[in-house]
Amino acid sequence: MSILKVVFVIIGTLIGAGFASGQEIYTFFFSYGIKGMLGIIVSGSIIGFTIYKTFKILEKNNIKNYKEFLNVFIKNERLKEFANAVINIFILVSFYIMIAGFGAYLEQEINLNSILGSSILAILCFILFKTNINGIVKINEILIPILIVVVLGIRDK
Repeated sequence: MSILKVVFVIIGTLIGAGFASGQEIYTFFFSYGIKGMLGIIVSGSIIGFTIYKTFKILEKNNIKNYKEFLNVFIKNERLKEFANAVINIFILVSFYIMIAGFGAYLEQEINLNSILGSSILAILCFILFKTNINGIVKINEILIPILIVVVLGIRDK
């Protein structure tokens, strides 16, 4: 996998989930002036360091899947099962929140029933998830460059 594909997946994961709108980012960082800018630097550094260390662990231990990754950190089987359950619940709840948010957004913007909008995204995600990691990488290869161009092309009026 090329480095650009990895970068697009990371960007898609961090900003593509849509948990923070532009207004929230402005409120959290830019409205505090220089302190906010330092916050961006600190946050970006922590995220970058975490990603770097994760990739180093993957490379050092020749990890190919999530189960192998957990095995590096948790030796106790019961604790590993508990951690896996908590992580899966978090991922599932996050997924439902994104689906609901998408449905609400479509209802607000184009007056489409929120259940129908949520169902559309759920079906698209189901199809994407059936492609395994290759589909997720491919969709990020397409969408993230478009997102970057759009964001860079938006001018404050």
